Amino acid sequence: MMPIFAGCLGSDDAAAPETTATHEADISFATYYVARRDLRRCASPQCGGFFISAVNQEKTVCVDGTTAEECYVADIQFSSILQLAGVEGTIREAIGVQRESTRAILFGDLFSGQSGLGSLSLRFAWVALEPAELRGEFHRVMHNGVVCVAAPCPSFNQEHLNTGATRTIHELDLKEVPGNGRDDFDSGPALFSTLGMILNGQDVRIENYGPAGDAIVLQATQGFLPIIRPTLRRSGAPADDGPVIGRRLAGGGGSGGGGEGGSGGIRNTNTQ
Repeated sequence: MMPIFAGCLGSDDAAAPETTATHEADISFATYYVARRDLRRCASPQCGGFFISAVNQEKTVCVDGTTAEECYVADIQFSSILQLAGVEGTIREAIGVQRESTRAILFGDLFSGQSGLGSLSLRFAWVALEPAELRGEFHRVMHNGVVCVAAPCPSFNQEHLNTGATRTIHELDLKEVPGNGRDDFDSGPALFSTLGMILNGQDVRIENYGPAGDAIVLQATQGFLPIIRPTLRRSGAPADDGPVIGRRLAGGGGSGGGGEGGSGGIRNTNTQ
């Protein structure tokens, strides 16, 4: 198995690709997919590509305009920023053979491609450290900078992928996310960036959570981190000098959410 981010960013930091404001602004327009590799044995490109399905949707719109539970595409074409980062192999390996346990969330556009069978133009991807069965809904979450005197605090913005629905929630519970105790599970840089972290799970309301009343907590069972370095939004956030996955922040943990209590926080993330 290819180690995540092996060779992703070179030692020359000036040459390391970084997501730009223009690129991050695009993250409102394409579609989020999960995928599985096609293991059928027939001549390419009719076989050997990928089956993709839009998250949080019962049906996916295929390249020919029809809808199905999943659509076949002959290949994936990677954006220039992903090519420069050298992460194509990592993303392909993370896709896996079962969409129910994929480690990759793909964000891109469908087009006919040279074969006419469909191609996914991949703008960006989020990758999980370890596999897990996907249960619940898919959300992109980021810290909004709100801090409070008393808990619970509405510190996180949540986007329900592919539906346009957004809401503010109070806390993230990541204790069930596989790999959350690993040193390289750095959720802080993702949550404080405009890329955010993608979480699979469900929102629950906890009554009388604190002095400020009830709390909405996203209980996640899988977490996907940006495949390459995000641009941090807040001057008070931890300094970032490398890929989110595959290294540890200088100075310790990567929760980045202000901890539990009045500031709003992330529960059960890194173990120190």
